Amino acid sequence: MTTETGSELLHEFRRHPRRRSLLQGLLALGAGGASLLRFSEALAQASAAEVAQLTIFSQPGIVPDILRDATLPMARDRFPKTEIRFEIGSNAAGYPRMLAQRGNPVVSGGMFNDIFAQRGIADGMWTKFNPDFVPNATHVPQAIMTPGGFGIPFHLSPVGIMYNPDHVEEPKSWADLWDPKYRGRVSMWDAWYDGYIMAAVAAGEGPDLEAGIKAWAPHKANIGAWVNSPVAEADLVSRGEVWLAPHWGAWAAQAKAQGKKVAFTVPKEGGVQWAGHMQVCAGFSPAVTELTQRYLDTWLSDECQRAWIERGFFSPASTKIEIPEALRGNPAVMTASDAASRLVRPDYAALGPQMPRMTSLINRTLKG
Repeated sequence: MTTETGSELLHEFRRHPRRRSLLQGLLALGAGGASLLRFSEALAQASAAEVAQLTIFSQPGIVPDILRDATLPMARDRFPKTEIRFEIGSNAAGYPRMLAQRGNPVVSGGMFNDIFAQRGIADGMWTKFNPDFVPNATHVPQAIMTPGGFGIPFHLSPVGIMYNPDHVEEPKSWADLWDPKYRGRVSMWDAWYDGYIMAAVAAGEGPDLEAGIKAWAPHKANIGAWVNSPVAEADLVSRGEVWLAPHWGAWAAQAKAQGKKVAFTVPKEGGVQWAGHMQVCAGFSPAVTELTQRYLDTWLSDECQRAWIERGFFSPASTKIEIPEALRGNPAVMTASDAASRLVRPDYAALGPQMPRMTSLINRTLKG
């Protein structure tokens, strides 16, 4: 490798978003130790301004639109040389792919629900935030922070009961889902557990997932549909194919705003606090890691927090943001402080490793 060629390659290496792939290519071409040492030094010294692209994981639906509109203008202003690309998918599909790619990762950060935020800690997938890079996180109450020291919540939603008001009066208790008159009219999930957790609370067992699954066993005839999509579930309820479902307040409110025949309530026992957690993935250069954190901080900006509420009916994680008057009293939207005091927070760190066993228990107990 000549000095001139090495310099050119080194320049491209510094700018390349997939430096690890370039290093593997150099090894395959037989690059020597001295050359690789120079490339490694470039990796360590590269500044955030030299990062050409970040790939950020986003859940589907309205979320990517909010991020594009509310955060990309800020990113272009602050990091004009860096393109932000979104990889869109569910946690259930996206996380295993990220885990398989951990030796040569692509996604440097993104949004993960409570279960996968904790699974990522156990799998060593995340790195901790540097407070200097996420100043907006100072407005997130400690009471709702991601357990385990990794991740920061950026929006919330209460989990309650979505129902079709043409067929059902507003449910007052989670135990109402067991009423015999709703035989075949309730939809449930086998890979999302909040409805079972609240069933256990209604049965006097506390937020115990296994107890909640077993509490459903005498009433399994009421389950008329098994679903794995919040949009599909809202459609089922709106059409009257099923009448009730444990559901997220934000997605129920989005469906109602689209003209679907659904309503949402948080029963007397309360609901579950669901949160979206932003995470920074391990395995990247200091420059990529820093820039990812600085970008994710825009998710907690006043502009984005207002967009979560006004466009997505999500509850804000920042205490700086007030609920708009038009949405006050809407059970789907609440302040971060109210969420911390009124909603159940399951022990997701304990639940994460139990996911396969709990899904198997649901299949054996409720689907047979």
